[in-house]
Amino acid sequence: MTQLRSIVTGGSGALGRATISAMQARGDRVVCLDRCEPDDSTVDFVKVDVSSRGSVNSALEDAVRILGGIDTLVHAAGIMKTASFLDLNEVDFKQTIDVNLMGTFRVAQQTCQHMKDSGGGRIVLMTSIHGQIGVPGRSAYAAAKGGIASLARVMAAELAEHRIRVNVLAPGAVAGGMLVDPRSREGWITATPSNRVAYLEEVAGVATLLTSKDASFVNGQIIAVDGGASTVRPFRY
Repeated sequence: MTQLRSIVTGGSGALGRATISAMQARGDRVVCLDRCEPDDSTVDFVKVDVSSRGSVNSALEDAVRILGGIDTLVHAAGIMKTASFLDLNEVDFKQTIDVNLMGTFRVAQQTCQHMKDSGGGRIVLMTSIHGQIGVPGRSAYAAAKGGIASLARVMAAELAEHRIRVNVLAPGAVAGGMLVDPRSREGWITATPSNRVAYLEEVAGVATLLTSKDASFVNGQIIAVDGGASTVRPFRY
């Protein structure tokens, strides 16, 4: 099997690390793009600030030099600000959009230029079920993640002719992810039909599947890995 040349943004975070491990187990050579260097010394690292076009372009050029090209991108870089809609300030809203939505645009657009020139590739953009359902306190995060899902659909339609597949992975609550409040964790468990949160490896496994040849005809899809939480109406946690 041909070794895939893969990039994971946000690769120093918990979900990014799990995704890198799953890809390495498959035999990929992986470069981690993040603001902070990962603990794992087995993966190549390039520092990036996704809020800067210059930083993104430079980081991807470095990654291409290391790998010799890009076959796969899993974009997992992002931030989350929590505030009610009425209390949310414009600075936090703009920062969330700039890092999460505009950061995705910057990374994906530049990556696709490399993929187009080399004959194709596969992309997974990490969003969240927050982009599909209304979760109190997450208006900025939801706006950004919903925008990523819409962007991915257009990307999939436009880039198929260049043999580039684009799919979205929308996790619910993930153990070891952004859940830091035990009360929030219990609320998510109660609101999830599967009666638990996801394990990091479960989300990373789906990301790896979507970038594999087994998913070669999967394009433009939003895959929820949430134990059924997004099927519950109204959602409360």
